[in-house]
Amino acid sequence: MPSVGKIRIGSGPEDVVVIIDNGSPPLLVDLFTELADEEGIVRLSFAALTQDGEGQKKADVVARLRMRKELAWELCRAIKELDKPRDRHRRPLT
Repeated sequence: MPSVGKIRIGSGPEDVVVIIDNGSPPLLVDLFTELADEEGIVRLSFAALTQDGEGQKKADVVARLRMRKELAWELCRAIKELDKPRDRHRRPLT
């Protein structure tokens, strides 16, 4: 398990978390199939479009995410930041 960095999740010294990357492959998704909020937990599901030999399209769900609503809003703000012109394409995590 290679450590790829650290992230601060609060203001205290105990709020520094080591990031471990187990090498999960990236997923390419074409659409989202679920977006719901249930008692402050946001549910997101994503699908990849495929087509069989007869031309029939289908959407295979490839990822399901559950997160606190506050984290979902943080993700929205981070994605919006990607549209701003800057030298780097990735937002620093710390």
